[in-house]
This record gives sequence, structure tokens and C-alpha cells, in this order.
Amino acid sequence: MAPKSKYKYPLIEVVWVDAETEHGWEEVDEEANLPLATTIGFLIKDQVDKNGNDMLLIASTYADNATNGRFKIPKGMIKEMRILK
Repeated sequence: MAPKSKYKYPLIEVVWVDAETEHGWEEVDEEANLPLATTIGFLIKDQVDKNGNDMLLIASTYADNATNGRFKIPKGMIKEMRILK
């Protein structure tokens, strides 16, 4: 029997490709790379939204039936995800 989690929602780590903006003048042939970001939080929902976007809804905090510090990550940007114990 697997041990019961002490959390209501799974605690996860998500590594994903972030969008980025830059300001100022840059050389046209300068190499462009997207940064990898890491987010750790509680997986509140794994869903398709009303516009058809497949996404994760992660929160930094939950209490009773409310969440705070919500973060939405499109699944197409996710490189890896794991449940933390």
C-alpha cells in the first residue's frame, strides 16, 4: 500500500520552455535561445480550458477551498514533470 500524501494536491516540479522578451538593439545574427524554467507547486488542475488549450494549473499555496499564487503552464511548453514526495 502506497503511503498517503500529507497534501490535498500533488506537489510537483515542472521544467518548461519559457517565452522571453528582450529590449534594446541586438545584432540580427545573434543566436536566440529560449530559457528553461522550473516551477514547483501544487497541481490543482490538469485540464483543457474553454479555448481548447491543454494546461496545468499550479498554485504555491492552498487553504480550505481556495488557492493563491496560481500559475498556468501550457502543456506544449513542458519538457518534464515529476511528483515530489
